Amino acid sequence: MNPKPSDIDAKLRRLMPEARGPAATAIQFLIAHRDEIPFRSMRELAKRARVPSVTLVRLAQNLGFKGFDEFREVHIAELINGQGSNRGRAAELVSLGQKEGALGFAAQFAEREIEVQRAAVTALSEKQLEAAVQALVEASRVYVIGRRPFFAPAYSLSYSLRKAKPNTHLLDTGGGSGLELDELTEDDVVIGFSSYPYSRVTFDVVKNAKAQGATTVVVTDSENAPIARFSDHLFLMTARSYAFPDSVAGAYVIANILVALTVSRLGADALARIQRNELEIRETGEYLAEPARKNSKRLKAVK
Repeated sequence: MNPKPSDIDAKLRRLMPEARGPAATAIQFLIAHRDEIPFRSMRELAKRARVPSVTLVRLAQNLGFKGFDEFREVHIAELINGQGSNRGRAAELVSLGQKEGALGFAAQFAEREIEVQRAAVTALSEKQLEAAVQALVEASRVYVIGRRPFFAPAYSLSYSLRKAKPNTHLLDTGGGSGLELDELTEDDVVIGFSSYPYSRVTFDVVKNAKAQGATTVVVTDSENAPIARFSDHLFLMTARSYAFPDSVAGAYVIANILVALTVSRLGADALARIQRNELEIRETGEYLAEPARKNSKRLKAVK
């Protein structure tokens, strides 16, 4: 019988009392960060756990695996099986809703979404963010693509960034993905959102952009995702939560961070464009009522 991650977790907990030094540190990390195992390489996991890579190899062997890759495959298989079935996810939601009730379900749902966001932020690095934001600041044109659930964060990023950087485009791929990207240059940036089972359209767009010399920013769920191979700047998130069929909370938080940092670096010209955009929206009659003034009563943010 093939082991499950829950079985492995139980074995790790049994090893913990006897473990010392790097082995104890590695066990604690793997138990606390089990969701990261399918998404990261052994070296990256060892780096985050602050232990030598060989420690993970020996630990996997102590658990009965030939090596860490075999240990990791068990977690990847569970991820694929769990994400590959919408019916299974829906059944899980039905069960949880019946067990917890509406408010109980809402609380657990929100907590899981917060964990998804926290995981995305935890995976960020200063160098990584600085490089991606600098590329967006200097870009002549920015193209954004996200299919299925990831259309939402892609749309949000392009809509918001366009206010400060007008030459930002959400790719309409309904009629063919490559048509919009035949004349890219090294001055352009293409941003792609995708998670397992991965969009072939998004993959083709990013691969095509990379081939033409454009800078690529990829938001996905694994360092080993097909689209990750063509990324200049890679951001990791997970789509696993109680959201159906996938959570986009992690993708949203990364998108919002990229937009906010880019706007902050663009300076006075960007602020002037944002102000002009706001005036244009008002003049079209889009707003049903004027935006609330600072002294108006509003729902207070939770601290």
